[in-house]
Amino acid sequence: MREYLLKGLESLGLEFDKVIIDNLIAYAKLLLETNKHTNLTAIRDEDSLIEKHFIDSMLLQKSISENTETAIDIGTGAGFPGMVLAICNPKIKFTLMDSVGKKTDFLEMVKNELGLENVEVINDRAEEFIKNEKRGTYDLGLCRGVSKLNVILEYMIPFLKVDGVFLAQKMEGTGEENESENALNVLDSEIEEIYKLELPFSSDPRTIIKIRKNKATNSKYPRRTGIPLKRPL
Repeated sequence: MREYLLKGLESLGLEFDKVIIDNLIAYAKLLLETNKHTNLTAIRDEDSLIEKHFIDSMLLQKSISENTETAIDIGTGAGFPGMVLAICNPKIKFTLMDSVGKKTDFLEMVKNELGLENVEVINDRAEEFIKNEKRGTYDLGLCRGVSKLNVILEYMIPFLKVDGVFLAQKMEGTGEENESENALNVLDSEIEEIYKLELPFSSDPRTIIKIRKNKATNSKYPRRTGIPLKRPL
């Protein structure tokens, strides 16, 4: 597992110290063990787990600004990309949020087992958590394929500071960036760049959409629970 991870990192041009690598391996082992009795991910073999969750998450690493101090991962699931990036970036404070209790319980266990002081785990919905003085407080937003882009934008952009960045991970060819033009306009944000990447072993294509917030978000967004999904901007 370790050798496979190191080979994948090398292919991305990334290098981390032994403590970070040890923590990534420990996290992967905890996930594999917990997944035997609690369904956290459909991927169960070691190599696929490393590539399609861990390496996939680290595709974002080079797009994270050195000035980033705070980050939020909405719909983090078993911690991708948020927990991986929190381990790799110990100086950044990460909020990992999911509405599914078994997933946040697992992340709390990982946080405690690895002694990660830069991680906050939240079991809540974005529409509710943002009420806790979290509006406009994050430098970086993360989300991997949870909802269509025009939906997740309404949840994510209100959390970001003006000039904050949202790195949205999508499968290639969804065309979601074309459907999100109205949402971007309403939320005073814009797509700055679209990165077309590949996983190193399977060559599976990946898309990262870099979105910047230009102005403060109207306080009516996000709308109440369920509305963004039913009536996307």
